[in-house]
Amino acid sequence: MKQLRRYFLTIIVVLAANVCHSQEKKDNTGTNPANFTYDTRFYSEMAELPNAAGSYLTNFFEFRWPLGKDLAKASGVENDHMLNNLGKKFGTRMRFRYRDLNIAGVGGPLDNANVSGIGDMDLRLLWMAYASSKMIIVPGLEATFNTASHETLGFNANVLAPTLFFVFPGLLGKGSLFAPGYQYLFDMDGGDNNKISRSQIDLYFVWLLGKGANWLIIDPQVIIDHDTDKFPALVEVEYGYMIKALPGASVYVRPGAGVGSDRPYDWNCEFGLKFIWR
Repeated sequence: MKQLRRYFLTIIVVLAANVCHSQEKKDNTGTNPANFTYDTRFYSEMAELPNAAGSYLTNFFEFRWPLGKDLAKASGVENDHMLNNLGKKFGTRMRFRYRDLNIAGVGGPLDNANVSGIGDMDLRLLWMAYASSKMIIVPGLEATFNTASHETLGFNANVLAPTLFFVFPGLLGKGSLFAPGYQYLFDMDGGDNNKISRSQIDLYFVWLLGKGANWLIIDPQVIIDHDTDKFPALVEVEYGYMIKALPGASVYVRPGAGVGSDRPYDWNCEFGLKFIWR
């Protein structure tokens, strides 16, 4: 009986420590792209394709972690401050997809078809190259791997995407964040059948509300297709809130709309759940 009481007491102490740690953290919303944290995300995106061409549902599983602490643990030198401090400079993300695609009114063998399966997997590395109270500069590199079970469920190519974004805290008032970003995507396979060459410009505005209990994001995006010289655009708005009963957890909804004749969708809506551990 004493061992059982000791066991439960240990669990309570550990949970209490984790709760206190989460409450001490100033920003658990996961909205700052330069805040490298351990977190896990589950979210789904529904979208209606242009010209009544169909719709799709994509389920995402994503997790992120700062690189330095993991390197220190793997090397058996968790007290090494240099390796642990790398976690403040480097952040990683791994993301998996499962997609259900309904195609209608496009003609050909896939007309009025339903295709479901695994989508592409991507891996991203970010580096905090410069940080001050007024500006943070973060370059990075993202690789998307052709893991889709059907060619319509992904790029149908291996894609590399150098990334650069800037973070301006408080530029639009207390609790605000402006993080414009640029990403260039190109096909690593070198084939002409599915050549990918496009730029993506992301204007990312965040306002923390209720002392960080809620947040609002406005995220206009422009896609520049260098092969077709077309410039479709997207506008998405996100509202999220922290779950008080579960520190570090939050939920959000993110509706959006496509703009332009070559838009990827007419409208979309994303629902998500985040768990930020530390």
